[in-house]
Amino acid sequence: MSDAFADKKVKDFQSLLEVLRLEKQGDLLFRGHNMQVPWGRVYGGQVLAQALYAAHQTVSDEYKVHSQHAYFIRPGQVHIDIDFEVEIVRDGRGFCTRRVTALQNGKAILISSLSFQRPEDGLEQQCEFQADAPVEGLQTEHERQIEYCEAKGLDPDKRTLEIEYRSTNPFDHLNPTPMPPRVGVWMRASGKVEDPILNQALLSYMSDSYLLDTSLLPHGISYYNPKLQSASLDHALWFYDQIDASEWHYYELDSPKTAGARGLNFGKIYRKDGCLVAAAAQECLMRMVDSK
Repeated sequence: MSDAFADKKVKDFQSLLEVLRLEKQGDLLFRGHNMQVPWGRVYGGQVLAQALYAAHQTVSDEYKVHSQHAYFIRPGQVHIDIDFEVEIVRDGRGFCTRRVTALQNGKAILISSLSFQRPEDGLEQQCEFQADAPVEGLQTEHERQIEYCEAKGLDPDKRTLEIEYRSTNPFDHLNPTPMPPRVGVWMRASGKVEDPILNQALLSYMSDSYLLDTSLLPHGISYYNPKLQSASLDHALWFYDQIDASEWHYYELDSPKTAGARGLNFGKIYRKDGCLVAAAAQECLMRMVDSK
């Protein structure tokens, strides 16, 4: 790894932490900035993570977020700050509920409901887990993007490196062909933080990756295809165990159905030791349009 590459990873991760640490504007109002991504729209995972962080600031430390559900209403613009309005829906003895609205120019771009639980013991069970391939030796997503950008005459340095991804069965965007709708991805944050809330926010950020890609696989369509109009429509996330986002996690994804210009996707997130720490579900827009 070159010094410039290592420095960029550190810089991009610190930029992400600055984005996630929202500015308090009032008891239930927070403001966030945006990652300057090259595609011009705010990354959905960023707003998910910020909404989680905002809601957590209004809940007692004894409660931990166990689920997040969100609808993406409008595409976010990277040059406009986002306001997060938190509504206290209920504070109970075992659970607390919050609703967060993310706004730009007074218009909602995301609505998210979050439930927090006081930790408690109960019945436990987990299905066996085995990754498709170990993380060691796999090509990074950034390396694959460099190859694609060089082939297309694009600048790969505009891509951010706050998260490292390594797919066990990467899709060839230069020569797309149909593949089974199943993906395995190793992922980790490019830096370490001790704050458990930020670690959950980082996992929420990462959970928006590869879901859309999975539903495109059986159609042999790259998300770089100019005729593809795509977006995340809604997102659900459930947390089950402690998270250190700087450690490798395995994202196991599958897409059982595409229809009505939408793709349905499910994902399970495991620690390297095999513990299931979170699960996700998402429906995405995948509309083919005339690019002329």
